[in-house]
Amino acid sequence: MGTIKLIISLVVVGVLHAACSQPDTSQCACLEQSQKVNRLSNKIWSASASHQDSLNFKAALEKKQHLCKKLQELAPEKLQEIQKACQQ
Repeated sequence: MGTIKLIISLVVVGVLHAACSQPDTSQCACLEQSQKVNRLSNKIWSASASHQDSLNFKAALEKKQHLCKKLQELAPEKLQEIQKACQQ
């Protein structure tokens, strides 16, 4: 009985550790959306954008603001860690 409790405890600790070390999918979604906003922004500033690109930029920016609320409050060092983890 004690062995079973020990095994369950080790499994729970392992799962919690893995969950804490992996970036949240919403964090990666925020970073991906930020890259999309940057690409559209560059296209607009290069004067090669269509009206549809401008509309896409506006929608992408709104989506980014929604996805990135929590990340905007993080310290820059933590944000860099998340960026590295999301690239893997």
